[in-house]
Amino acid sequence: MQTHNSLKTLDRFWLKFMDRPLVFAVVVLLALALLPVAVWMDLRAISDQSLRSQAIDLDKAITEIRTYYARNVVGRVQSASGDIQPTHEYHERDGGIPIPATLSIELGDVIGDQGTLEYRFVSDLPFTERETYELTGFEQKALADFRETRDPKDLEIGFTGSLFDRQVQIASPVYMGASCVACHNTHPESPKTDWVVGDIRGIQAITIDQPIAENLWSFKYLLTYFAGAGAFGIAFAGLQWRQAYRFHKMNGDLEAANSEISHLNEQLASENVRLGAEIEVARQIQMMVLPTQNELGEIDQLEVAAFMEPADEVGGDYYDVLQLGDRVKIGIGDVTGHGLESGVLMLMVQSVAVALQEQGPSDPKQFLVALNNAICRNIKRTKTDKHLTLCFLDIEHDKLTLTGQHEELILLRRSGAVETVDTLDLGFPVGLEDNISEFVRPLPMPFESGDTVVLYTDGVTEAENSKGEMYGLDRLIASTKDHGHKDAARMLEAMIADLRSHIGSAAVFDDITLLVARRR
Repeated sequence: MQTHNSLKTLDRFWLKFMDRPLVFAVVVLLALALLPVAVWMDLRAISDQSLRSQAIDLDKAITEIRTYYARNVVGRVQSASGDIQPTHEYHERDGGIPIPATLSIELGDVIGDQGTLEYRFVSDLPFTERETYELTGFEQKALADFRETRDPKDLEIGFTGSLFDRQVQIASPVYMGASCVACHNTHPESPKTDWVVGDIRGIQAITIDQPIAENLWSFKYLLTYFAGAGAFGIAFAGLQWRQAYRFHKMNGDLEAANSEISHLNEQLASENVRLGAEIEVARQIQMMVLPTQNELGEIDQLEVAAFMEPADEVGGDYYDVLQLGDRVKIGIGDVTGHGLESGVLMLMVQSVAVALQEQGPSDPKQFLVALNNAICRNIKRTKTDKHLTLCFLDIEHDKLTLTGQHEELILLRRSGAVETVDTLDLGFPVGLEDNISEFVRPLPMPFESGDTVVLYTDGVTEAENSKGEMYGLDRLIASTKDHGHKDAARMLEAMIADLRSHIGSAAVFDDITLLVARRR
């Protein structure tokens, strides 16, 4: 939870950052500027280390030179007879050579002319005829430390300077050996005559300057790299900010859109509840207008059993059984599609058929033509694009008249023979043309006691199993034969069971209607 809250806090900070492009640019420039500063500091540390090494090496070299001169030049001169004499006033005497201290002092004068390098051989106790030296704070501290430790190998190192100018100072003690003590204690200009071996006479100080700023162009390749990398970094950071700003704006737009969608979903949910209630009412009305089992049982000359199962809440299949005196009219149809609009058209057909059966023409052809005219007017009024296949069976005495275009009719004779009748040339889809009289051709045929007729919609024959195999007309005919010896109700029940066995767990996508009528 703490990590999640931290992330949310970081997101809020970043979003505020995105809204301030000037602050973002300053931070990016500062970050880029700090990179060369960090590298420069590392270079300065490297420079300090290099200066330190140079100073130590130079100090050792000069000490070795002075020692070599004292031992192999002055020492040999003093031990030999002749006119050559080591003295600090060698330039005023013929045959004079400088003593080691004088050599070191004058060597400092020569080296000091080099600009970035300074060498001093100094003491706070100079000979009486020599100029007094003014020691720096570093030199005074070094001399005091050396006299305390009395170690000839001691070194004192210090660094001064700024970011662009570095200076290293190194001091080493001037250690008094036996020959030095003998000379200084007997010399008339010596400030002190009680020297002992191990005393620190003075210091040897070396200062090396490193003017980094003057050598700045020596880093031209590095500076060029930094300039290029900085320009690329600024461009890349700007691009990233621009992309982040765009994403931020898109997220804001998406949040607004999501809010709108949420509001619309709430409205849609409310609308769906209302529409669901309306559909439920339409479904109940549709089921209410279907003939009841009691109505079917009151038909003396026929055994009738029917089944209808819509694919949606409201189906587009139609069937009805209408009786007027000795005449019985059975209708079956299939509205294109399924759902509420198809169900409404089915109710129109049912209502018009009932009215025509009561008050309309008894002739099968005129009946279908009149029904089509009424349906076409309603379709134009409702501006729907639906239509339906529809056929009627008019049964009177031992005759059956088939009118209209629908699925093939299955006729099971009492003998067990099965006949199928193609209805393609017997009519025309209802609702497409205002006048279909020229397409309607009623087909009379015998329908004697024990004969059975099976009516269905394409939801039966086109029902698929999980393998995509359709039930088909052949299976329906075979099922009709297998169960034809049963009464109409049991026969219908068995045929529906066969159909469901074929479908199995597959989804049903169309309305299923099946009707069985047997002549008593």
